Amino acid sequence: MTAVREEADEHMKAGDFKAAAAAYDRVIKLEPEDKYALFNRALANEKLEEFDKAYDDYNTLLRLRFNSRKATLGRARCSFELENFDGVVFDTNTILSLEPDNLEARSLRGRAYVKLGESYNGIEDLGKYLNERPDDVQALISRGAAWARAGNGSYAIKDFDKALKIDPNLPVAYFNKAAVFLHYENYDEAIDNYDLAIKKNPEYTEAYARRGMAKLASSWHGVSSACADFKKGDAMDDELATAYMDEYCK
Repeated sequence: MTAVREEADEHMKAGDFKAAAAAYDRVIKLEPEDKYALFNRALANEKLEEFDKAYDDYNTLLRLRFNSRKATLGRARCSFELENFDGVVFDTNTILSLEPDNLEARSLRGRAYVKLGESYNGIEDLGKYLNERPDDVQALISRGAAWARAGNGSYAIKDFDKALKIDPNLPVAYFNKAAVFLHYENYDEAIDNYDLAIKKNPEYTEAYARRGMAKLASSWHGVSSACADFKKGDAMDDELATAYMDEYCK
């Protein structure tokens, strides 16, 4: 058993997470409550984006009361990836009640609040996080989305621009900027930013329909130009693009 555990640990250190998870499987099959193997297998499965499996291991660790704070934080990370945002808030509330300065928990909870539509709670958490980690583009984009949903387009644009200054190759930041401009009927700026989102990621399905919507409303573009975008989105199975194509592109 010791040899298998050592093999698993070596795979983990080398970054071979698939081999590590397989080796920890062998350890846990013989010792189902081996806490160290469960914890490391959870970490390996997170790296492999096997979030269901990692979530289950973190649950087991919490039942065994092993490394509870790290296991709770791990479960929160998995919950976020599994789109269980209420679960994220539940777990991060626990962590932050014990460690108010835990930045990872603060960021996770803020991003979960944004996903749940609790914009001001998200802005508050992400603001505290960004005071310490101002270059986190993911947090900037999330807070920008929260500002947009809260009706403050100028603050949203500022956050998206900050993210793009750090990393100019972020299609989602251009897409989100475009969405703000579209909402405020600044169609030409919206089109320019959808152009950039598509340039960075030609497979950005949602961008085509929304660029078409902006073109349809803009005085500088005609229906034919908008329809070209709707047809492109329709070919990529975007239901919104299909609906617009059916209505405007006879």
